[in-house]
Amino acid sequence: MSNSEKRWRRFYLILMIFIYVVFVPVTVIEWLAGTGGFPITAVVVGVGLPLMRKNHLNSIREKEGKDAV
Repeated sequence: MSNSEKRWRRFYLILMIFIYVVFVPVTVIEWLAGTGGFPITAVVVGVGLPLMRKNHLNSIREKEGKDAV
């Protein structure tokens, strides 16, 4: 695992902790309390972030594989 991949993994870990511990629960609680609309942004980000992370890390691995050859 390269330094670049390690840095991106750490970045995604911090981002995912913030999103899943702070952002999603707050928006869902606001929605359930009736002070906000349906949390479409939280749903999209909650579903899309792991997919984006996986795709990005795979592209880094592919790039490093081509550079090593």
